[in-house]
Amino acid sequence: MIYWKEYRGHNLDIMGKKKMFDKNIYTFDIETTSYIILNGKQMKAIEYLNLTKKEQEECIFMSCMYIWMFSINDIVYYGRTWQELYDFFEKIEIFTYSKNVTKIVYVHNLSFEFQFLRNIFNFKNVLARKSHKVMKCEIEEFNFEFRCTLMMSSVKLEKLPKIYKLPVEKLVGSMDYSKIRHSNTKLTEKELKYCENDCLVVYEYIKKELETYKTCKNTPLTSTGHVRREFKELLSKNWEYKSKVKFCYNIDGHIYNLLLDAFAGGYTHANWTYTDEIIKNVSSYDFTSSYPYVMVTHKFPMSPFMKCKLERQEQMSKNFAYLLVVRFKNIKCKYYNNFISQNKCKKIKNARYDNGRIISADEIEIVLTDIDFRFLLKSYTGTYEIIESYFAKYGYLPKEYIDFTLQKYVAKTEYKDVIGKELEYALEKAKFNSLYGMSVTNNIKDEVIFDNENGWKERQLTNNEILEKLKYERKKGFLSFAWGVWVTAHARINLLENVLKLDDYVIYCDTDSLKLKERV
Repeated sequence: MIYWKEYRGHNLDIMGKKKMFDKNIYTFDIETTSYIILNGKQMKAIEYLNLTKKEQEECIFMSCMYIWMFSINDIVYYGRTWQELYDFFEKIEIFTYSKNVTKIVYVHNLSFEFQFLRNIFNFKNVLARKSHKVMKCEIEEFNFEFRCTLMMSSVKLEKLPKIYKLPVEKLVGSMDYSKIRHSNTKLTEKELKYCENDCLVVYEYIKKELETYKTCKNTPLTSTGHVRREFKELLSKNWEYKSKVKFCYNIDGHIYNLLLDAFAGGYTHANWTYTDEIIKNVSSYDFTSSYPYVMVTHKFPMSPFMKCKLERQEQMSKNFAYLLVVRFKNIKCKYYNNFISQNKCKKIKNARYDNGRIISADEIEIVLTDIDFRFLLKSYTGTYEIIESYFAKYGYLPKEYIDFTLQKYVAKTEYKDVIGKELEYALEKAKFNSLYGMSVTNNIKDEVIFDNENGWKERQLTNNEILEKLKYERKKGFLSFAWGVWVTAHARINLLENVLKLDDYVIYCDTDSLKLKERV
């Protein structure tokens, strides 16, 4: 690594006219020390575990940066203070005359670094999924745009070299994080090499991505973005596909909110009868490619949801998907495993819980798909009243989407266990696993706002804004959010039907897998 004061400029590779970008690869990382203050005494963070409860309550948690690293391609510079970083950025723009040229800087887990950087710089155009989860941001004082490679890859830094066959590795274990350091702490050559490699790993990873995307400007912001972009390009002029999606897209604000309420992820829960026990002779079973399998074999809402009047389950047709608001009374689970999530209920009265799952209740109100509704009638006792009901025509997903999913499966499997094709397998597997994420991406969210003075806040969209965004999504004709809601519902019930059969033996469930106690 090179001390930042030795920087003497570098050549820019500029693209664009109205807004100019530098094609060089920049990366950034910091190392920090965490410690606690108790009664005016500084202590290692790990000592917190040895304190009394009262002492823990009195502790002040502190953290500071003691070294930063900034690479320009494969040359890594470093400094020890925030003022040095500020001066370094200023030096880069002066030496390269790049004040009007955007330089894209990649940071692995930008959300972490951002919490420190926000105290040094002012930021603009902060893009975040939710508060503190930063995907991209720009510095007001200098023309640097930061992007998060953790969100881009969904892979931990130490795993990137193996997955992408990079020529450099993260030096895991070379840094003792329990040691308290500051800007004047002398670092060993081994520690400096550890810091340098963290930047080089990100640099080599971006080089791999540029084999596909050519320039930093074009790299996707999320892991789902890779496969989303490929599918969009494939369908860019397929008007038949787009018309199918537009036909089944829901632009009613109330239906949109009900779909959000009905959406639930995989079932991840332990059987309470086995908790706090060490279980021996455990078998594990799982579904292969559970979500993609559902997408190509099951039916989904393929028309807009329309209001109907349902009173009983027997009135429901298997030809239609239903979106229901249901009130249950005197509900009680028939099994050791419990399935209704407390967080999904709109109303709850006098409930008994199993770690967030409802065992029984005097009354609950919940939004369900027809799939979940039928399952709850099978697994719980009690009475119900259907408060609201809407239906859509069931059908298979468009052939183009099914074909694309199958192509990704073939591409992944043909590289599996093939010597010399580990990278190709990793890339295709990542795309294949992103197919579900692409289907359930919800672009209509509360606005996440970062203000340099007041920090984070989230602003709820107005009804008119939601309707405008729904119309815009429908106009694009790419994917229906309702499909994603039904993907998880189908996959969840495929798993839970087996839980009902094996209730006594089920120890733990996780989305597409079961841990079972073997028979003695």
